[in-house]
Amino acid sequence: MNDPQTIVFTGATTGLGKVAALKALSEGHHLLILSRNSEKSSELINDFKKEYPAKEANAVFIDCDLTSFKSIKTAIEEIKTKVSQIDMLVNNAGMWNTDFNETEDGFEETFQVNLLAPVYLLEGLMPLLKSSDKAKYIVTSSGLHQGSINFEDIEYRANWSGFNAYRQSKLGVILMCRLFAKSHPEITFCAQHPGVVRTNLGHKFGWLSRAIFYLIGKSAKKGARTLIHLIESPKSELVSGEYYAKSKVTPITKESNDMQMAVKLKKVIDDNLGKLTY
Repeated sequence: MNDPQTIVFTGATTGLGKVAALKALSEGHHLLILSRNSEKSSELINDFKKEYPAKEANAVFIDCDLTSFKSIKTAIEEIKTKVSQIDMLVNNAGMWNTDFNETEDGFEETFQVNLLAPVYLLEGLMPLLKSSDKAKYIVTSSGLHQGSINFEDIEYRANWSGFNAYRQSKLGVILMCRLFAKSHPEITFCAQHPGVVRTNLGHKFGWLSRAIFYLIGKSAKKGARTLIHLIESPKSELVSGEYYAKSKVTPITKESNDMQMAVKLKKVIDDNLGKLTY
């Protein structure tokens, strides 16, 4: 893309998200980066200056903790004071817990960060996205999205499984991507799978799991290729509602195409977000 665009970006300070953010900054795009870690934010700019010494980084960092809806709401309000439209929302942030953790809002952490927060952020910024004729929404999913949604125990409180919580959340973002693509045709929605990447996503795993993850995983630079492709491609070259892997539309499970499941999940999400008091 030749024309600078305004991009709101989560998960931009580490791993493949950082690679994609640095590339977007090098192309002259204006990034509003949501992050709760000021040190990592500073590292991003320092790395940009080292890699692109002749270029200026057009980036604004906005404090945002996805484990707190109060923090997300404040971030949305701050974005609205800074820009009148956004061309792209990239939801790359995600987590995979081994232990059950509950957020200050009372939700299981994986459920909130990986599924509830992206929907809350998207809907909060929807008016700004609709103001752009280039509007795109990109969310990072995973090849581990297999299976179905556990509506009976969606937070796995009765039978905790960090793997299932993660797997389900990544199926959920695909379903939401498809659902929003139908209800908001003026915006292009894409889910992407980076492959197995050597990032800090699994830093809480045991040493053996981390070692295997490192051995089979690709570098963050290689893992970022599909995300960069989606960021750089014009809307006319993308298929809204689809799942991309290796920079192309990729067939996935029947559950990922189940629109009845998507509608049911959206109601669960809405009901949970409706419990918030702010």
